[in-house]
Amino acid sequence: MFDDLKALVAKHPRVKMFLGRQVDIDRIRDAEKELGVPLPESYKEWLLKFGNLRVGAFAVLSLAPRDVNEISESDLIYNFRLDARDGELPVGYISLYLPDTDESFYFDVGIGLICGEYPIVRRDWSDGKCEPFAEDFRGFIEKIVRQA
Repeated sequence: MFDDLKALVAKHPRVKMFLGRQVDIDRIRDAEKELGVPLPESYKEWLLKFGNLRVGAFAVLSLAPRDVNEISESDLIYNFRLDARDGELPVGYISLYLPDTDESFYFDVGIGLICGEYPIVRRDWSDGKCEPFAEDFRGFIEKIVRQA
């Protein structure tokens, strides 16, 4: 599914992937248990194969190693806990990519999995509105890399 991702990243100097940051399946299962929902298939495949991607200074949220996941700003579960504590995120959204103060991106889990995937929504912080961004995680990754 992500066979061409390395080549796509290589064309965009602001985008980085680091080797050796894959996530093990037990960490994924633990995350799904805490979230209370399954992670989308393409996101799980990306975690297992790559586990990281940065556009400029901003990381797509992943699952950090257990020894740092309680403090890692790039960890999906760490951000999920912050969002739950702060109560600013609409119900049914899970933070995925938080590039700056103008916009952020989320899995829309409120509608459930569609063919193993959640759509990705973009939140515009100037007006607080959310809009569809990509049909699935793979489409999201391709779009943000191409826009970099």
